[in-house]
Amino acid sequence: MNRLLAHRRVAIAVIVSLLAFAALTLVALIPALHGIDRQIKTALDEVRYPRLEVPMRVVTFVGDGWTLLVLTVLTSIALGRRYDPLAWRFPAIMLGAAVTEWIVKWLVARPRPRGSPSAFPSGHVFTSVVFFGAVMYLLWTRDVARPWRIVGTAACLVIIVGIALSRVYLRFHWLTDVLGGVAGGTAYLVIALALADRPARGAAGVS
Repeated sequence: MNRLLAHRRVAIAVIVSLLAFAALTLVALIPALHGIDRQIKTALDEVRYPRLEVPMRVVTFVGDGWTLLVLTVLTSIALGRRYDPLAWRFPAIMLGAAVTEWIVKWLVARPRPRGSPSAFPSGHVFTSVVFFGAVMYLLWTRDVARPWRIVGTAACLVIIVGIALSRVYLRFHWLTDVLGGVAGGTAYLVIALALADRPARGAAGVS
């Protein structure tokens, strides 16, 4: 019964996130629907605060591909030392996330606020949702003390939100690019974990 309920929750999460991603992709593809993005950009430009520039760049650096690569390797090593089967699948999940978001970028080909190509979805946000979302999953499915679970989950959520805000504030992406990264990253993560961690959880006897 618990397993059936878990499968239903996974299915609902995938469907909702995929529908949201599909809707945002349509917005990105149709120039006539870009008005809200432009209005938000204009509003941010009017309230821009110079002292936020450096903190925002620091936050956005956390979602950079090279930073996530280092964090992925470290996470994989940590899992490997605990003989966790997901250790060898975790890098593949992150590689798949990077490939997936780049394929969508190529297909949509939406210009960024600064004019350069490949805006949708935000790669920083997409891959950050996958990485930090996976960390939250590990915190709650492995033998981790509850206080660390709560602190770790809160930290991951703050980092994801911070990266998303920084991408819009620094004019690297439109708001819908960031939201697309959240929706797409969530859908990818849930599907990837359902496939990659199933043998590990089943071997552990978890229902």
